Amino acid sequence: MTCLAFLMFLVINGIIIHTLCSRPVFRETSRYMLLLNLVVADSIVLFMGQLLYMHGAFFIFLSYPLCGFYVMIGFLCDQIAPLTLMFMSIERYIAVCFPFHHPTIVTMRNTAFVILCVWGLGCVDMFVRLMLIVEFPFHLLPSLQMNVYCSHTALLRGPRSKLYETASTIALFLLSALVTALSFICVMVVAVSASTDKVSAEKARNTLLLHMFQLSLNLISTMGQPISRALAALVEPPLSGQLIVLVYVFLGMMPRCMTALTYGLKDLSLRPVLVSFLCCRLQASPNAVTAQTHDLQKKIRPPQAPRHTASLSINMTKEQMTQDNSGVLHSPRLV
Repeated sequence: MTCLAFLMFLVINGIIIHTLCSRPVFRETSRYMLLLNLVVADSIVLFMGQLLYMHGAFFIFLSYPLCGFYVMIGFLCDQIAPLTLMFMSIERYIAVCFPFHHPTIVTMRNTAFVILCVWGLGCVDMFVRLMLIVEFPFHLLPSLQMNVYCSHTALLRGPRSKLYETASTIALFLLSALVTALSFICVMVVAVSASTDKVSAEKARNTLLLHMFQLSLNLISTMGQPISRALAALVEPPLSGQLIVLVYVFLGMMPRCMTALTYGLKDLSLRPVLVSFLCCRLQASPNAVTAQTHDLQKKIRPPQAPRHTASLSINMTKEQMTQDNSGVLHSPRLV
């Protein structure tokens, strides 16, 4: 069940990545590049989570350094989605509140700088977590081979590690939610005024609401493992394993796919191309549709009279309308 769900979600994310890279209009637009950054990070989180899950399912115990590498990669990519959604909300705020400055502020160069800053902040958080892991006296252990399943709880054993994990997660999501909410409020205020474009303001409002929904999905995915541990402690062991699998699939994996998929299906420019790729290009192409329409018009078009018959009728009409000096119409003559 987990492997099938993982493959399905990973294929959908791969199709979204291919769609964003397939057209120049997507590669040269800031919000689509931010979305690409979001999908790539979520795909890495999906892959690392399934890798650790398969190690536990097949009773494979890793060494502490290898487990630390896996967990740090997951921690790094886990911070990318909230920060990216925060900057996507800021981009919509600038587009509505400062429409004349938007082309000069939101450029591809500034977007690349923002993406580098997002990954840089993720690396800083990963470095802090790594320092907290190193505080554990691993040199006192008889071996670096782990006797438990690899997870971040198996590495972050100290009280300061758990405190930092809780505080950093809360601060990250509060900051992202605050920026998104403030952007939404500013867009609503601008939409009320008569000097703005109502259509663009309404689209930006709907996009910011979608970013709030995406942020909640990301929060649910982050809280999936604590929820599964809490449920496992409340129920019997046979049922706890099934609950852990269900929580992992629907709360851990599915939000990592739905975050980008909901945006892709909502966006009017991205949706036709994305749906075409998701349906394996089974839809009729525009050329085929045009050819079918042309054939149909040819079938229902009434037959046209020959050219010599049409010219003959025109000559007859002209002769009928000519008059002599007495005002009597000439009779039509066929030549």
